[in-house]
Amino acid sequence: MTESDRAALKRLLGGDASRRATTDDLQGLLLQVVFALLMVFMIAYFIFVEMSRKERAEEILEVNRQKLVLALEKVAEDHRVKYGLNALMTQGTDGRRSFDADEHVKGGRIELAPAAKTAFASGSAAACADYRDSAALSVAWKSAVLNEAKLEEAALTDDEKAWLDDEIARSVEEVRLDARGVQRALAARLQRQWIENPSALGDIADPSALADALKARSLKLVAEATGAEVLP
Repeated sequence: MTESDRAALKRLLGGDASRRATTDDLQGLLLQVVFALLMVFMIAYFIFVEMSRKERAEEILEVNRQKLVLALEKVAEDHRVKYGLNALMTQGTDGRRSFDADEHVKGGRIELAPAAKTAFASGSAAACADYRDSAALSVAWKSAVLNEAKLEEAALTDDEKAWLDDEIARSVEEVRLDARGVQRALAARLQRQWIENPSALGDIADPSALADALKARSLKLVAEATGAEVLP
């Protein structure tokens, strides 16, 4: 407040009897008060707008994240079906998947039900083909996830894009480990059965080569049973 403003206010409050407040003095002070109040309301309004914008952005981010999570689960499940895993693996009440190789190895051989054998054979071939080019597979997963979520990648924030890339990499690896795990579990069960009945291996001239013989023969039988090479 300027010196003239303070003097005018003093006259309005009766502090200076030698002069009377003029209409111009009163209007000037009222204008300053109104302007100050207006500035307060404008600041409050812009703060409210900014907070509303941030809240809305957070809501959109959360909705997008939920859509992407559901889409990731759907795409991962589609690939498990594609690789024949659902025909052999079971899912517990806690969501964990497991595979019991004992049910499918009898007398030193892999015995699968016809439907499971067909699904696993074609699925193993598909898994090997897909994982030969993991970069292309990740690109295909991202396209499928965005399509399932009905979102455009350009509409995602940088944080969302980084999160999505990490989640896709994790999911792709989880499915690979499931497919590889089933194949290795079958091979391990064959090896255990041969150890229990060594005569099934025939004559082995070098006992130190037993471990290599067990591994090579078990993986060969898995490859024959699946119709595709075993995942590394």
